[in-house]
Amino acid sequence: MLRRATLSIEIEQKIMVTGRCLCGAIEYQVELIPGQVYSCHCTLCQRAHGTAFATQALAVGDTLNFIKGEDKLTDYFSGGGYRAFCSVCGSRLMNYAEDKSQYVSVAVGGIEDNDQICPVANVCVESQRSWATEVKNIPSYEGIPKEVAE
Repeated sequence: MLRRATLSIEIEQKIMVTGRCLCGAIEYQVELIPGQVYSCHCTLCQRAHGTAFATQALAVGDTLNFIKGEDKLTDYFSGGGYRAFCSVCGSRLMNYAEDKSQYVSVAVGGIEDNDQICPVANVCVESQRSWATEVKNIPSYEGIPKEVAE
């Protein structure tokens, strides 16, 4: 389970973002936890996103607000939490615990104006595809570091 980590420099300002799925049926707002963005190379993320890794930003669960389309959100339980996607276009949007106050992470690709949202670490690199190269200027960890899982 991913929760707030202590692997990065804390920034005091709130980061409220808007995100949406590919077709626009679902739109949401959520407050990101500053400095808590990870590229996960586990096989579950690879399968769920159809790519070599998924970059997720941890968010404050009780700030998640659907602007439209919450009824189009479908989720799938995959051990430890849910992976949510748009039932219309299939876009992967977020992960969360049953109790969203435990953790919510949103797929960076679905966040509007996401160019400044950068990962602080690569996790689960033991599952990294041999042809994939992670961002080299950030730490890489086998599994999920204790600081992230607490």
